[in-house]
Formats: sequence, structure tokens, C-alpha cells
Amino acid sequence: MVNIRLLRDRTLAVSTIAISLAFAAFFASVVLIPLWMQEIVGYTATEAGYAMAYQGMLAVLIAPLAAFLLNRVDPRLTISAGVLWLGFATLLRMRWSTEADHWLLIYPQLLQGLGMPFFFIGLTSLSLANMKPDQIASAAGLMTFARTMSGAIATAMATTLWTSNARTQRVELVSVLNDPAGAIATMQKGGMSTEQARAMLDRMVEAQASTNSALHVFALSVIMFVGAAAVVWLAPRPRRALDPGASH
Repeated sequence: MVNIRLLRDRTLAVSTIAISLAFAAFFASVVLIPLWMQEIVGYTATEAGYAMAYQGMLAVLIAPLAAFLLNRVDPRLTISAGVLWLGFATLLRMRWSTEADHWLLIYPQLLQGLGMPFFFIGLTSLSLANMKPDQIASAAGLMTFARTMSGAIATAMATTLWTSNARTQRVELVSVLNDPAGAIATMQKGGMSTEQARAMLDRMVEAQASTNSALHVFALSVIMFVGAAAVVWLAPRPRRALDPGASH
């Protein structure tokens, strides 16, 4: 049974807040990116899955380094650097558009893997720094609960914000279209009927609105990552060595 009273420990409380913020920002992108790729870019579910899988490649290679550095430098430094790197990778996605090529879509995923081990391993280990042996299971359960809850909330909020903001973006884009009648006429000259040309123009506006909305969610995620990196420094530096496998 999870003991909420453990949050009286400042290190555990700070770690819980930090991992909730960072995991929510991380999971929002994990859920939103495949949806955007499939609905807007035209990827299949398999292709979107392959694109997302790149973030695990460097994470596997860097994980031993993250564990090696855990007790050799201030863990708050490596955790903050890892979380900020996740924010940087998210910031790179702000360059995405409806015409982005495959490499532009996957290299932020690839680079994101560099920061993931420092975030997951370091923050989980830091949260248990002051726990007694009989408290570790409860503290680990509390951190798992925080990750699960923040991920669930982030999923709901990210998808809802994406769809609702896309409608707002669509209204704004429609009001500033540059000669839509001329665009329809051009498509008709290319062999489309009036209805087909209108449907094509509608699809273009919808795709751009959804993309702009996704970029808005990414921007909010960057802010959350920066906030999580700053919160980590509210925890005192651990006085004893951290065990990267203590929570397992």
C-alpha cells in the first residue's frame, strides 16, 4: 500500500513533482506525434511506429553512461541536463510542417533518446535517496502512481487541446486565405470538378490547422520540461550513494 506520508520527505516530494511534469510533457508527445503522422502526413500505423522507435535507439546505448555518472557528479545536474535535452528535442519539432520529409520527422526522435536515461534513471534513483529499506517499495509505488497518473492526464489533455485548438486555427486560417477562388480555379483547370477542388482546399486548410495546433502542444511541453528541470534543484543533494536499481 502506498504511504502518502512519505511525501513529507522533501527529496521524494520534489522528485514526484518533477517526474509528473516531465513525464506528462514526454507522454503528450508520444501520444500526439503518431496521431499527427497518420492523420496529417499520411503515415500508416506501422510507419508511425517505426518513426517513434528511433527514440529508443540512443537511449539503450546511453543508459550505462547515465548509471555510471549517477554517483560521480551531482545527480541533480545530470537529471536537469537530461530533462532539458528532452525539451530541446521537443523544440526541434517546432520545425515540422505538412511538407516535412522523413528525416526531419525522425531526427528529433533519435536525439531525444540521449536525454531519456538521465531523466528516468536519475530521477527515480534520487526519489529513493532518503528512504529506509522498508520504505523503498512504498516510495517506488508512489513514483509509479505519479508517472501513470500524469501520463493519463497528459494523454487526455494533449489530444483534447490538439483537436479543440485545431478548430480555432482553422477559423483563423480561413479568414486569411489568399485568393481561394483562384486556387479552386487552378485545380479545376487541372481536371478536378468544383466539389473536388473545394474538398482539396478544405483538406489543405485542415492539415495546416492541425499542424499548427500540434506545434502549440509541443511549445507547452517545452515549458513543462523547463519547469521540471528547475524543480529538481529544490531537492537537497543526496548524502549517500544512489542505487539505479533500487526501485526494481
